[in-house]
Amino acid sequence: MNKHKLYKEQKPKLSVVVIAFNNELYIEEALESLNEQTYKDMEIVVVNDFSSDKTGEIINDYIADKPQFKAIHLNENSGGCSVPRNTGILNTTGDYIMFLDGDDWYTPKACEKMVEAITRTDSDFVAGQVIRTNNYEIWYHKQIYSKERININVREFTMLLFDSLSVNKIYKRSFLDKNKLSFPEGIHYEDIVFTGKAYFLADSISIIPEPIYYWRVVEDSEVKSITNRRDDFVNFKNRIISHRMFDEFLFNNGDYIYQAPKNNKFLRHDLKLYLNDYPDFNDEYKTKFFNLSHQYLTEVMDKYEFLKLPTDEKILYYFIYINDKKAFDEYVLYRNNDRTTQNRVLIEEGNYYFKPSFWYENDKKFVLMNPPIINYSIQNCEFKNNNLSFYGQAHLNSVNKSEFNFYWILKNKYSKENIRSEFINGKNTFNLDGLSYGDYNFFLVVNHYGVKRNILVKYSEVSGNINLNLKSKKSFLSLLVSSKDSLLLRVRPQRVFSKIKWEIDKRRYINKSISNTKKSMVLEKLIKNLIRKLPVSSKLVIFESHMGKQYSDSPKYIYQRMINDNLKYKYIWSFENPFKIDLPGNPKKVKRGSLKHFYYLNRAKYWVDNQGIAHMANKKRNQIYLQTWHGTPLKKMGYDQENQLNNKALARLSKQVNSWDFFVSPNAYSTEIFKKAFRYPGEILQTGYPRNDILLNYTKNDASKIRDILKLPVDKNIVLFAPTFRDWKTNSVESILADVKEISENTNDDSVILLRLHYLLAEKLKDFPMPSNVRDVSDYDDIQELFIVTDILITDYSSLMFDFSVLCRPIILYCYDWSEYAAKRGVYFNLEKNAPGPFCYNVEQIISFLQNPSLLKDYSGDLKNFRSKFSRLENGESSLDVIKKVFK
Repeated sequence: MNKHKLYKEQKPKLSVVVIAFNNELYIEEALESLNEQTYKDMEIVVVNDFSSDKTGEIINDYIADKPQFKAIHLNENSGGCSVPRNTGILNTTGDYIMFLDGDDWYTPKACEKMVEAITRTDSDFVAGQVIRTNNYEIWYHKQIYSKERININVREFTMLLFDSLSVNKIYKRSFLDKNKLSFPEGIHYEDIVFTGKAYFLADSISIIPEPIYYWRVVEDSEVKSITNRRDDFVNFKNRIISHRMFDEFLFNNGDYIYQAPKNNKFLRHDLKLYLNDYPDFNDEYKTKFFNLSHQYLTEVMDKYEFLKLPTDEKILYYFIYINDKKAFDEYVLYRNNDRTTQNRVLIEEGNYYFKPSFWYENDKKFVLMNPPIINYSIQNCEFKNNNLSFYGQAHLNSVNKSEFNFYWILKNKYSKENIRSEFINGKNTFNLDGLSYGDYNFFLVVNHYGVKRNILVKYSEVSGNINLNLKSKKSFLSLLVSSKDSLLLRVRPQRVFSKIKWEIDKRRYINKSISNTKKSMVLEKLIKNLIRKLPVSSKLVIFESHMGKQYSDSPKYIYQRMINDNLKYKYIWSFENPFKIDLPGNPKKVKRGSLKHFYYLNRAKYWVDNQGIAHMANKKRNQIYLQTWHGTPLKKMGYDQENQLNNKALARLSKQVNSWDFFVSPNAYSTEIFKKAFRYPGEILQTGYPRNDILLNYTKNDASKIRDILKLPVDKNIVLFAPTFRDWKTNSVESILADVKEISENTNDDSVILLRLHYLLAEKLKDFPMPSNVRDVSDYDDIQELFIVTDILITDYSSLMFDFSVLCRPIILYCYDWSEYAAKRGVYFNLEKNAPGPFCYNVEQIISFLQNPSLLKDYSGDLKNFRSKFSRLENGESSLDVIKKVFK
């Protein structure tokens, strides 16, 4: 009896369609994987697509004695996978159908597992896992195949769209017949259409987390597979055609609302494959690719879909969408760490943007990028004269050199102390004298308009000498490579006793545990409880200004008046860094927040402060708190703020206010606001601000001393530029620098500009070189002293204007964002209508007044009215008036 005839009379449960074209190297392995399947109730139809090699012969030889196999040899090549697959479907009889390509193979139990799953679940089709032979991990497979999913629908789990393969699935023949589902002929990437339609036509789909299919990927073969022919533009064109066919189906099937997840798959997978290869394309291909991509993206999606993507793809697709090929090509260079033809990385308020060729202000979010790539190098490290010196360079890709600076630090990994390099004789140099023992990590610090990044220096970026050693009197120093492939300076003691002590200290650093911290906290709590019980000393006065950051403001001038008048008190000042500040009168200095600070807060009869310290210790009944405050209010404060304070802030404010016994006010206007804004029922001393006494009492000698400290030429006009802080723009360094540079370049030669910034911004600008006619005076404690030498003040919404008006000197207001500031921060009066000088909206207006200062005389009446309303009480004796009221 004919074995083939006997087999054909029995209808198999499963049919497998194998397609082959010029697969002579692999077709036998594919057929062997089917012959060795544990599942036997199946037929295999092998369709040879008119191969020009020995594929057809190998097929015939292999199936000669295998009745479950059948071969069909096409008379001409179809040019794709669709015709042979459709031919195979028409020549099969099984209830279920699977597909195998002639260069791939199945796992041994693939058919058994798939038939079991589709029988058990009764799904229209079931999908299993694919294994790529090049070990490339497909990220979305983990999400789809992380667990078994029974009887789901693509509309509830759109992640399925990322798996557009047809070969890792088993289909009910009845499902294919019912929906007349076949592979579209005449194009490549037919799976996108076939599988896409299947997803939306199926009532039920199941997923099994089982390896089913081995996908052979031979990227360097002479004849590349269709998916690897990305260097052929027709290949990309076919992919777009298949996606357009799928788009049309979604529309006609009433599933257009799922266009977005379908687009997401196209962007994150299909188009991304070509982006990765784009640098290798020739110019003609690049132009065609860009134009077709632009055409397709604008057909089926809007730009907001790009916001769901990783940064690189978001920016690149946006440039394609707006048809900006120049910026697109520049970003391709940038992300490959190649030099761009122009600097396109911009920074605004701490955010980075890649500049398009044409700006759409509302589209900034589409070009928001990660911090720029930093390239650096170190050459020729050497120990010399107890110094470590080297040549070092750093470059931010596509960033203007004038926008950033850099330096190097060594940081002790145990004690956390660090030292900074100095630039001496063209080399970066660390002075190693007295360096503590330990291991020092080597860091590059890059400061880009106030945004600082610490980069651990890798050995791979170091050339020249390494593994250097140096002996000093006490230490042995080694420059070496750490286990993490980074540069490391190791400092060890030479003497035996020092070595023992170092080992103990090192263990203490390493073993410093939470339990030790808890013990110290418990001990501190006990000590504080004892301190609270100590009596108040009637002769102790504790002062603080701006949370311990400065020796300045009204507390300073009250203190100085008290010591000048020889009042019999003992004085304490609290500072963040008490040893960096020298004070007259030899008061006791304590570190803010320390136990000593807490001790004197509990012992001192008088507290004098300009912000708030009541949260640091509970004020006792017989203590007196003098709140001097720190400015005339323009912006809303306390309970008046537009954005209501949270419960914690409100509780803290309430505690502060309830602790105040006296509150200093500079004028009647401020008094009414303070009462309402703070809900303060206590005594207000309407005396003017003690800090302004110096403005009415300074001498020529005082002014000369201040000029000498600041190294200001005697014959120059002094312009003080002091912009205030915006809560919603915490990093506006780049705009301030741009303004300073423009003012500097356009200021008359007889002028010097003093730049005074909020301390948060000042810290970020500290390392930037300033133009020769600009001095950064942000760390100068007492701004009243700066007023004395200032001829013209430029500010915005700062209370500086109220104090400076005492001097009757010109004030220019730079209020480019007045409407925004008034709306966001809230103000008590319309500054534009009540300004003490010209109200400028841009730098050009400021420059016109600086270049023609005689124009400022036109505003003398406004300044006089402003001074009369806000500074009338200033008489040079405010400190004395306050002292008489409080210290009795």
